[in-house]
Amino acid sequence: MGIETFWQDYTFNALVYGVGRLHKKNENELKNVKTFYDNDVDGFLYLGELSIQKKFDNHSLTIGRQTYNTPLVNNNFRITQNAYEGINYTYSNSAFDFKSLYFYKVSSSTMANNVPYNHKYGFLGYGLGYNIGGFKTLSKHIINKDVSTNGAIHFLAKYGQKEQYISLENLYVDNFFNTSNLTLSYNVENIYLKAGMIYQFSVGQKHIEKHIENAQLNKKLESHHYQLQLKYQNEKFQIAYSISKTPSNKNAIYNGTLMSPFSNQPSWLVGLNTSHATIADTLSQKISATTSTKIYEMPLILSTAYIKYDIGDANGLTPNAIDTSEWYLHLQGYFSKNLSAKIQYSYVENYDPLTHKSFNTKLALEYKF
Repeated sequence: MGIETFWQDYTFNALVYGVGRLHKKNENELKNVKTFYDNDVDGFLYLGELSIQKKFDNHSLTIGRQTYNTPLVNNNFRITQNAYEGINYTYSNSAFDFKSLYFYKVSSSTMANNVPYNHKYGFLGYGLGYNIGGFKTLSKHIINKDVSTNGAIHFLAKYGQKEQYISLENLYVDNFFNTSNLTLSYNVENIYLKAGMIYQFSVGQKHIEKHIENAQLNKKLESHHYQLQLKYQNEKFQIAYSISKTPSNKNAIYNGTLMSPFSNQPSWLVGLNTSHATIADTLSQKISATTSTKIYEMPLILSTAYIKYDIGDANGLTPNAIDTSEWYLHLQGYFSKNLSAKIQYSYVENYDPLTHKSFNTKLALEYKF
């Protein structure tokens, strides 16, 4: 719940985040493992966003608690979102876009504690801490410890137009790690090709190596992730094939798994309920198709996708290989300019060591004022 107001070139935004339990806890304690909450807390309420923005010409400056969306730093799209306390600057013209964020506190999204293997799956976009329901320092969010850091600075620079561009993204977290993301995109008529690489290494006093697993083995933080996408697209239809590889590195923490405490979407291969492409020793593939049509003058969008993660036994998270797959269907209809409805269905198999199969259905009715 919140309010957004405008005055001349200024925007003021205040938003309260909260979660409350609508039913009693399940009698099976295994189904109540810290879902949504810290420890045994049944709910929370806090000021998730409080910011003021000033726009001038092609520039904008935002100060305060805010959301932010790039592959390496984003809001996670959960019940409550990742939010960042800091300063955000953006610039945009017809051929060049630039955005940057300096932040020193983080509000973790919900579901960070939903998986009992949180201390390992934290690499996939939630941080290793258990800090849901308020803003914490970066070290608390990343490793659940108070250690020295001057915060983090992020930037994303993009040159080009539409599907022909080059972009460079970088996230530097003082005394923790540096992550760079390079993407090249090119198209000829209706054929589109995109290639990218992510490289990560530790910096500063090496808090990562000192405070998490494998420290006693003198392993370092170093990860590589490569991805490629081929797509055909016209006005009403799109089909795409994506493939990515995260190699293993026996001398690295978790054998080279990419650490992503501020995003669960650094890879292009992300499903509704899966996000495993950045685990070490993983080959990931995705094929997707989207079409738009009308039924009785009502616009409809239909999307379907199949994702397969071949996670090898050198992944550094589990003693064995874990192959994961997801098939999902997304249907969205627009009753009017403001009113729409959507249904999402997915079937997931072996998406973590504790669950063999999972069926998920989501329904939503949305009205935009």
